[in-house]
Amino acid sequence: MRRKQLISALLACMLVFSCSFIPATAVEAYSTDIVMPRVVGQLNHSISAGGITPVGQSFSAAKGDTIKYDCTYTPKSASVDFGYIAPNGLFYSLNSTSGSINKSIIVGQTGQFTLAIRNNESYAVTVTGTIRY
Repeated sequence: MRRKQLISALLACMLVFSCSFIPATAVEAYSTDIVMPRVVGQLNHSISAGGITPVGQSFSAAKGDTIKYDCTYTPKSASVDFGYIAPNGLFYSLNSTSGSINKSIIVGQTGQFTLAIRNNESYAVTVTGTIRY
């Protein structure tokens, strides 16, 4: 019985001392900018007369970020606003009356945004194209 206790104590000491000899090192963390991929959204929406249509899900953006619209719509004579709904609930937009838009809008605040398109006409408009944000 004494022999088992002695062996158990010896094994416990060996375990404690063997763990203390494992080398430990520190690694310096280098500061790098995190690169977030920009999102490209495809559009193919029909917007009812006088309506505002949210496009996709909300996204985060910071003040100074840009949203680029490269879209066409029919009928070409329609007046259409391309923009975003800001965290304050206001709709910020660029107007187009030529049947196409290839412009960017700069985000004025940081927060959650929803892309949106407003049809200013009394008839439906179909919009196709891409949005980069």
